Amino acid sequence: MSRAPRFSSPSFAPLLAASRRALPGLALSCLGAALAAGCLDPDVSQGPEDGDGPLTLVAVVGSETSALPPKPALAELATATSATRQRFMDAALGADVSQVFGSVVAYALAPPACPVIERRGGTLYSTPDCTDAAGVHWSGRLVAHTWDDDRPMTITLERWRADAPGNARDVAYEGTITVHPDGRFQANLVTARDGFVSRTFATWRSDAGKVIADADSWVIVQDHGIAQIGGAWRLPRGERPTGALYLDGADQLVLDLEAEETADLLCAPIFVDGAAHAKRCDLPELAEALAAFSLF
Repeated sequence: MSRAPRFSSPSFAPLLAASRRALPGLALSCLGAALAAGCLDPDVSQGPEDGDGPLTLVAVVGSETSALPPKPALAELATATSATRQRFMDAALGADVSQVFGSVVAYALAPPACPVIERRGGTLYSTPDCTDAAGVHWSGRLVAHTWDDDRPMTITLERWRADAPGNARDVAYEGTITVHPDGRFQANLVTARDGFVSRTFATWRSDAGKVIADADSWVIVQDHGIAQIGGAWRLPRGERPTGALYLDGADQLVLDLEAEETADLLCAPIFVDGAAHAKRCDLPELAEALAAFSLF
């Protein structure tokens, strides 16, 4: 028997609030310079082909394209900058996927004037060319098929972007996300933000109260290499986190969420091949960004 779409569930209220708080700073405009300098080949609907590696990015300059190496180098996380390591961690934890999902839920529950959202049965469409009250210009294409207990939700983004001149934390997305009724999140998603262009090809699921990534889950940051996602973690809002995130590139990064330092709910230590690096001290904000994974 068909059931009402889960968008109507009261359990989405906290996520709706979280997505609205996150969007102004994190997802209200596009890194125009980044998208002009580098983006994904338009076909992002499929997984990696044998021999191609998990990711192929192309650099775009005017009308000319030049393919980057089909097998990116392993990420050298020990010598990477703190910002680069954070981009790897955010993508690996699923922050980009969670924020896209939260935005779509917000659009379904309370469609904004801009971007314009059209509902056709159980599908949301948006092909905006509008400027909202904050002066943000929206463009691109978004299609989201809502789900019930019998079918997954799919979100497709094509050059989905919002331009807010002067915003240093602009974001743009392209790719696909599938959210299954059992709580699995699958993504083949390109994100442009904070001066980086990254792609996440991953599946996350809940296991014994923690989020884990399937074995064949990867993150690549353009010009910085590729790393495999591992570990198990829990980052609830307002509670002490548990577990650890592992990123395996040329070396292994560990975000240790169970270390003594996390007792204040603010910071967690980072180790690369056992050596301590700068702590990550934005755990409350990170928990908000990962709100979607707390729904299951």
